[in-house]
Formats: sequence, structure tokens, C-alpha cells
Amino acid sequence: MITPQVVTGMDLHVAAYGRQSYGRLNGSEASPASQRGANHARYELFAAESTREGREAKWCGHYEDVGISAFSGKERPEFESLLRDCRMGRINVIIVYNISRLSRLEPTDALGIVNELLGLGVTIISTTEGVFRQGNIMDLIHLIFRLDGSYQESKNKSVAVRDAVKQARALGGYVGGKAPYGRKLRQVTRHNADGKPIAIQLLDTDADQAKVMQRVWWNIRKHKSRAIAAKPTGKAVPGSLGSIVAQLNADGVPTQGKARGKKTKDGTWHIKTLAGMLRHPQLAGFATEPIYEPQKSDPAKLRVVGHRILRAEDGTPIQAWEPVIEPGDWFELQDWLDSRPTRKFENRTTALLTSMEVLYCEDGCARPLSANNAARPVGGSYFCSLPSGTKRKPGQHEGGSYITRVGVDDHVARRIFALIATGEDDPETADILAGAAQRFGESNESPETAQERKAILTERADAGRALDSLFDNQARYAATEIGERRWQRDVDAQTARVQALDARLAELGEAGSPALPIASWLDHDSDWTGDPIGPGTWWAKASLNDRRDLVKLFVERVVIRKAREDEKSLGNKAEAVVEPRVTIKWAKPAARRVDIAA
Repeated sequence: MITPQVVTGMDLHVAAYGRQSYGRLNGSEASPASQRGANHARYELFAAESTREGREAKWCGHYEDVGISAFSGKERPEFESLLRDCRMGRINVIIVYNISRLSRLEPTDALGIVNELLGLGVTIISTTEGVFRQGNIMDLIHLIFRLDGSYQESKNKSVAVRDAVKQARALGGYVGGKAPYGRKLRQVTRHNADGKPIAIQLLDTDADQAKVMQRVWWNIRKHKSRAIAAKPTGKAVPGSLGSIVAQLNADGVPTQGKARGKKTKDGTWHIKTLAGMLRHPQLAGFATEPIYEPQKSDPAKLRVVGHRILRAEDGTPIQAWEPVIEPGDWFELQDWLDSRPTRKFENRTTALLTSMEVLYCEDGCARPLSANNAARPVGGSYFCSLPSGTKRKPGQHEGGSYITRVGVDDHVARRIFALIATGEDDPETADILAGAAQRFGESNESPETAQERKAILTERADAGRALDSLFDNQARYAATEIGERRWQRDVDAQTARVQALDARLAELGEAGSPALPIASWLDHDSDWTGDPIGPGTWWAKASLNDRRDLVKLFVERVVIRKAREDEKSLGNKAEAVVEPRVTIKWAKPAARRVDIAA
């Protein structure tokens, strides 16, 4: 936009303003394009009227804020630019689609802006509501009523939506928006406690989509118990999400977008999308509520990252809908999804420590270590994954950092077995064993218990964030006596919530903490030589996955320090320095309760 010159004499410098919030960029009546068209048409009419009155109207452009709600109170760059040009005498006529485009704030807040514009001699023209000029008190009163009506409309609409959602949920309705895959919505009318009819949405099973989900689960269950040593060249692993997605696309199975005829009607199946569908508890017929977290791009906005199962007072999931996949099978499916490799081709490496997110470079670098010669059972090195040529940060080592793989694996295994053999005689060892027992219980608990634990931990984190927010904003509440009482009430409610969740976690821990099979780990053949990980021992006979499972029970982190110059002088790799460079951070019992500030 070219900034106009300062208004002089009888000049009329006209600019239009448009605003549209997120979620309504859908071709609605007041979309940005519609506003621009209506505003410019109103300008042409105004220009013709001005010409007849002997004045010339000059078009100065269109100011527009898209994706910003005026009700939110956030800064609107284009609106601020428009105000600045009015204050500098460059604009003296503003055209808007309707007054609500200027503001949906409290009238007392918006009135300051409007009063300033009228005081500057700016004429405000609404394409739907008329003309407002300086010196006409009735125009100003009319404008105040318009602003107040806009604000109350938004406020009442927000309250009405929340009340409607609350009532619909209380009457057993689905309030999650569009029907998830495998379901379709059916509207029914139920009556609330006052006998008032309320329209709610129920989730029915979509037979065709349900068959797709059942087919997916059947395919997974058929292959999930088979050990896969490596990915066949050029072929998808049978029973993997990748192979299932490829088959769904090959068979032309409609996606959700195709079924609904939306903009994604030509979309195809993707692994991430299918995994999200399989994660949704509605497949098992459970009642749910969304889990939100702040968006990375704008922390003030929230996005749905999952769904929490709603539970009865005894902790059991609430069965709200007919299951597409039986609850027991769905929990088994979650177990399988949790066990999927987190790295591409992870199942092909034979390195002990690089597949568990436990092996890291020294604290100044803290990058995960990788393994070369990873497909070989022995040999090779662990090395820092910091790419060569990368600019080092303060505290990061210069050059590469390597250490013998066999030496590190041997050292970590021997430390674990020395700890196991020590038993609970040493207090620190007893603490580590308690942490291992806790992890062992969690890894062997039923899918139902594991799912409940995840739900509780998620809710526990949410309660912690709520408390943090309350304490961060305590001063805002303390301004009034009512505010203080409300703050204390909210803190007490969240504290009680945390304590109840901690108590349930403790119950799950006590119920699911079987004794560690230490005797089995220390068992050995009759010709045993005394080496705790030598021939004839549990470790020597265990598979790679069993060894990894044991390490994960006891080890939180293995940190590798870069070798010093004197440690590099040994040319014989068999005598390479290992122990001084390795720090093991043992796993300790997870905190069952976090102290809350008074």
C-alpha cells in the first residue's frame, strides 16, 4: 500500500479495514474477500456522493488482519497501522464491513479508540450499519450500542456453547466434533433435568470403516509375534503399519477425507494418520475427552495431542459406545504400538546401548552416541553423533569422540551384575533395586493397568501445569478479597486432584511390583568359571533384546567422556581405556508425589 499524503482542505482520504479470526476462513459471508468487495463497493458509492457535494474522495487502500480475533485483545498490526495513519492526518474516512470488525472488546475499552477516531475528525462508515461522524452524539450512542451488542453476542455465544457442551456430555452425547474414523454421528433428542429437550450427537458404528479397522488389527495380530531380523530389500515388513498403509492404498480403501468429500478427498493413507486412529480409545467404545498442549508456533493456542479415557470412581474405563475393537484387543494393540521401534531400521542393529536412548556424550556435548559396524555382533565403536564441521558450542569437545563398543558393553554389564550380587545390603544399591523393581512391574503389568498409568501421569502433568499457572499469577488474584478466595479455592482443588492421582499411582505401583528375578539372572551352568557374564551364565545365553531389557531396568543414562591425550596413547585396542571414561547414572524409583508449595 502507498501511504497517502497528509489530508488538506476538503480532501477525503478513504481507507477500508477488514478482520477475520481463525476458524472462519471458509467463504462465509464476512470472509476477507467478501469484506474487501463490500468495502470497495461502499467506497465507490461514497465517492459518487462526495462528487455531487463538490468534494473528491481518494482511495488509499485496504488494511487487513487475517487470523486475529479482536475479541482476544491481541495486537493487530494492520489496525495499528491504520490508527497511526489517522493520527498523522493521512486518513479521515474508514470503511468497515460492520462495526464488529473494529472490535469485540468490552465497549468501555473499545470506546477509547472510537472516540479518538471521531475526535480526529475521522468518519466511520459501516457497509451494513450506517455512517458515524464527529459531533453527532446520537451517532456515538448508536455506535456504543452496536459495540455492546457485538461484545455481548460473542460473550453469550461462548457461554452458550460451553453450557451446550456440558449438557450434551451429561446426557451421554458425543462432543468431540467430527466423528472419528470408524464412526458416524446420529442426532437424537433427550431431556435434561428440567424436562427441556436437548439435541445431542451419538456415535454409531460405521460398518464399512469398522471393517477396515478390524482388518488392520487382524493383520497386526497375525504378524506381531514373529521375530523380524531385518527388513527385506525392497519390501515392507509384514504386519507393520508401513505394509498395511501400502496395502490400503493399493486396494483403494477410502480415507476419511474421501468418505466425507472434503478438501482431502484425494488424500491417501499415511502411517502417522493410521497410528493416530488406532490410538483413539473410541475404537474400544470408551468415553473420552481431548488432551491439549500449547502449539509450538503460538503457545497461547492449544492443539489436541490425544484423548484421555474417562473413568468411573473405581478407575475402570467408562464404556460409552459399541466397540469397534474389543477393549482387551485394543489394550493389546496399544502395547504393540508402544513397542514399535522409534528409529528407522532399529531392529537391524546389534549394538547393545544405541537403541534405548541411554547412551550419550559428555555433559558439555550431551548428544546421543551412534554405533558403527552396527550389523556385526562384535567389534566397532560407539561415537559422538555431532556432525563433522559443526561449529562447537562452549563446553563441547573438539574433534570426534570414539570408544570401543565391546569394552563399554562389557563394563556396563559387569557393573549391573555386581550391583545385583550386592543385593540390598547397601542403602544406595537398595534404592537402585527398588527403582528396577518398579520398572520391572510396569513392563510386566496388564495393558489395562499400563493404559491407566499413562492416563494418570498425563492428568498429573496437567494438574502440575495448572498449579504452576496459579502460583505464577497469584499477584493478579490478590488484588481483591474475592480474587484471593478464588485463588485459594482453585489451589486447593488442584492440590486435592494431585494427591488423589498420586495415591492411585502408589496403588498401581504396589499392585504391580513383582519381585525381581535375581536368582534367574545369577543362575549358571555347573561348569561355570566364576565370570558373572561369562560362558554358562544368564547373560551369555540371553538374546540381545533380553539383555537390553535388563539394562533398561537398572540404567538411566550412560555418559561417555572424550579420551584425553594420555588415554589415546595405547595403540592396542584390547587395552583401550574404557572405565575412567564411562559414567553410569542408575535408575532410581520414580517420584510418586511432588511437594506442592504452600
